[in-house]
Amino acid sequence: MKLRSADNRPARGELLELEVESLAHGGRGVARVHGYVVFVEGAVPGDIAMVRITRAKSSYAEGRAEEILNPSGRRTEPRCRHFGHCGGCAWQTLDYEEQLRYKQQQLVDCLEHIGGLAGFEVDPAAGARPLWRYRNKVEFAFAGAGDDLALGFHPPGRWQEVVDIEDCLLHSELTNRLRLLVRESAAASGLPAYDQQQQRGFWRHLVLREGLNTGEVMVNVVTAPGEERPMRDLARAIAARFPKVRSLVWSINDTPAAVAGGLPYRVMAGRDHIFEEIEGIRLKVFPATFLQTNTATAARLYRLALEYARPCEDWFALDLYAGTGSIALLLARHCRRVLGIELVEEAVAAAAENAEANGIENTAFIAGKVRQVLGELPPKEQPQLVVLDPPRAGAGKKEIERLASLAPRRIVYVSCNAATMAGNARLLVEGGYRLERTVAVDMFPHTLHVESVSLFERG
Repeated sequence: MKLRSADNRPARGELLELEVESLAHGGRGVARVHGYVVFVEGAVPGDIAMVRITRAKSSYAEGRAEEILNPSGRRTEPRCRHFGHCGGCAWQTLDYEEQLRYKQQQLVDCLEHIGGLAGFEVDPAAGARPLWRYRNKVEFAFAGAGDDLALGFHPPGRWQEVVDIEDCLLHSELTNRLRLLVRESAAASGLPAYDQQQQRGFWRHLVLREGLNTGEVMVNVVTAPGEERPMRDLARAIAARFPKVRSLVWSINDTPAAVAGGLPYRVMAGRDHIFEEIEGIRLKVFPATFLQTNTATAARLYRLALEYARPCEDWFALDLYAGTGSIALLLARHCRRVLGIELVEEAVAAAAENAEANGIENTAFIAGKVRQVLGELPPKEQPQLVVLDPPRAGAGKKEIERLASLAPRRIVYVSCNAATMAGNARLLVEGGYRLERTVAVDMFPHTLHVESVSLFERG
């Protein structure tokens, strides 16, 4: 194809017929023009598409598919009516088995290219079931006022706009109906949504949490400072129609920051928590509690972590970044003793309560920074097994070095970010470990996100 740009590269605004070869790590299609890479939004491998170039740089270009001329055999019809508008579930057009294949390849690529590792075993990717209605937590934003009040998601890159959602296929039909009631009640209040630019208004966010195995629901409404009346009206409306709502809490965000979590809250109805059960462990869930968002796949993730760990009944084990103790409590069934370390004090208190409620006596939980607590372990408290599940940024270099210096026999790394895990894996190998096995776990079907479980052995 002859290009109009003088340097044989496409220019911004050009319309090109391209065949998409593969997927990049960000989820976009990859096409080439005379060896020059074009990242394509809205296309899957095998598609032949008319692509409008939106950005052109010296080494690559970006574009969007304006028309699919010849669809790939791996392309599927999107199921959600909001597809292409809300910005979520971008891989709905890609066959699910292909989604799994690319997620597994993403994990392997990160370990090889970022971690510089080779010779490890790759287990078959653990797919999700179900593929829809799997989220136990979802966050929505308000916009507008009155009859035009919207409650939905921000489209990509446009944080001042909200796509009003009628039915999100990621969470249950029950919580979808509940969201519609909240929108109806907020519109009837006569109060507008908070405007980020003008920094005025009332309604800000709605966070719904559901115990998918217990049926309990939490409603967390986030507003700017204001009167209590609309919240009392909402509480009455919910109580009349949704008896499964066990917790309605009101959080006030008096800052310009568009955040919905980690805020003080007030209980408007019911209690300040709900319960969920995973693998026979009953867990107390507060508004700020971290819990894996896909309950069914979380159970599979934990089973894989235990399979990799192969714990012994006389072992002392550590659970780092323990949250409310789900992994530690499962490990306790197989170990002599488990110590959980977690920075958030509320999570530590909940973990201790969860242990007591489940009759598990061989666990303890400490609030503090992982690096500091690891450095204070007495010589007799050297672990044989460590499981860590850090946030997306991964563990810090000093934390990994301190962990390796404890020389546990086995380390199981649960990750939600393959790139940061791969960097940590390189540090573990430098500290005397070898990567034995890894597996991709699909916690979020139809998105580019991938979880993983990896096993490191000493020596």
